[in-house]
Amino acid sequence: MIVLKVVLVSKDRDYISAWLDYVQGNPSGLHVRFTAFSQEDSFRDHMKEQEGRELPDLVIAEPEFLNDWLNNGGEVSGVPWLMLSEGMEEVDEAKQLMKYQPLPALLDAVMHACRQPRRKKVHHPGQETLSIGVVSASGGSGKTAVALHMAKQLGLAGYAVLYLNLETLDSTLPFLEKGLTRSGQRHPDAETGLSRLLYDLKVGRKESGKQLQVQSKGVDGYVVRHEALKSDVFWPLSNRKELLQMTREDTSNLLRYLTDCGQYDVLILDGDSGWDGRSEGVLDAADAFVWLVEDDISAMHRWGQWLQHAERTKPDLYESMLDRSRFVVNKYRDNVVNALPRPDLHLDAVLPYIPSWKQLSQEEVMLSSPIFQREVKRLCAMLVQDGEEELKQTGRIQKQDRWAL
Repeated sequence: MIVLKVVLVSKDRDYISAWLDYVQGNPSGLHVRFTAFSQEDSFRDHMKEQEGRELPDLVIAEPEFLNDWLNNGGEVSGVPWLMLSEGMEEVDEAKQLMKYQPLPALLDAVMHACRQPRRKKVHHPGQETLSIGVVSASGGSGKTAVALHMAKQLGLAGYAVLYLNLETLDSTLPFLEKGLTRSGQRHPDAETGLSRLLYDLKVGRKESGKQLQVQSKGVDGYVVRHEALKSDVFWPLSNRKELLQMTREDTSNLLRYLTDCGQYDVLILDGDSGWDGRSEGVLDAADAFVWLVEDDISAMHRWGQWLQHAERTKPDLYESMLDRSRFVVNKYRDNVVNALPRPDLHLDAVLPYIPSWKQLSQEEVMLSSPIFQREVKRLCAMLVQDGEEELKQTGRIQKQDRWAL
């Protein structure tokens, strides 16, 4: 069951007590957990403690509390808010919650506000989106597990992250089902997700002959928020044909749109290991790659074959891809015993083998391994620092510490 987290702030303790008593006795209250404050210092300390952790889904506060919070960083946190109003304040009507009205109406307003899409990043000129592809020459290397962990660690570090899975057979559904914070729905409407965005982009290109600015609304309405990942995600496509029919151009246009919309600091791209259009689109567009290999003789051989094919058939892409890649041994156990397939290759990092994942019965457990999280965090730091240097050299960013982790 998805539980929405709401912070309520009012000087009137009797008002808070009446609200909490009603919620505890109402079936809808099972989906909402309130944290209430009547003093400004306690409220401020609580919000600071949540930074970099699980932010609330909504803040409801009287004007004096709310304005102080908004003026001290609350506005850029991305947390939705409502002003608990008596009708005298000059604020957008959609942001007002009339203080004195029937409690059922108050609870309905809270549930509705929690369901609104959350925009995490305010885009400024000179700040660019870094796209990271997680790739491998063979299946079973742990691509999706690594990509999900990277999204989570970057989200925890304060970056606005979008995780995009382009696998033909998407393995993320068990994880996504348990962390969405949109309407309490377990199955969002596929027509409002990636399927719809791909359609809108394609129609727009036919009509205008250029990249579609999808109603100038970025990706709001297409993505859903996943709190366990600290990232936005697209709900997995139910129709595999839509992915199988994606061309290299379709993929490049999608990634260009997601980069240009300005809503994210980082895109995590999780795709197939082959040579289809989607894979080539990712290879064209990503700023950096985490190339996963296993310390296994067959896996090393497949890696060598993949590189040999790329060098022979797509030499320009091959050189560019090597320049953008960090080679990482996943499921590492003490040392690497198999030789790398080529003498000019080297390993940049290792990620540990987690034996307990073999008996995994709860999907969220996979995202909670302290050892794996620590090493993924180091990998992310390496990648974003690389990204900063590359973007500075190309003139795409100016701010010195843009990618500090």
